[in-house]
Amino acid sequence: MKDDRDPTTVEYQGNDVSVFSTDPLTGTLELVSDQEEIILVELDRASAENLLSALLQFLNKGEGDDAPTIISSTIQ
Repeated sequence: MKDDRDPTTVEYQGNDVSVFSTDPLTGTLELVSDQEEIILVELDRASAENLLSALLQFLNKGEGDDAPTIISSTIQ
């Protein structure tokens, strides 16, 4: 099935992660769309670890002034 929807661009604006439970660990991460719509990304431990892994892979691709720093390259 073809998806004809236009993608929505969102950005992280530095808002805190809201934690709803610590056992099991659950919460949300707030993103904001170009139309100022708030998007909540639901997180649990597994999805947070997957997101962290993907972000570290992204950071490790940086070059020049955006080259990885000791902080981003040592977190695992």
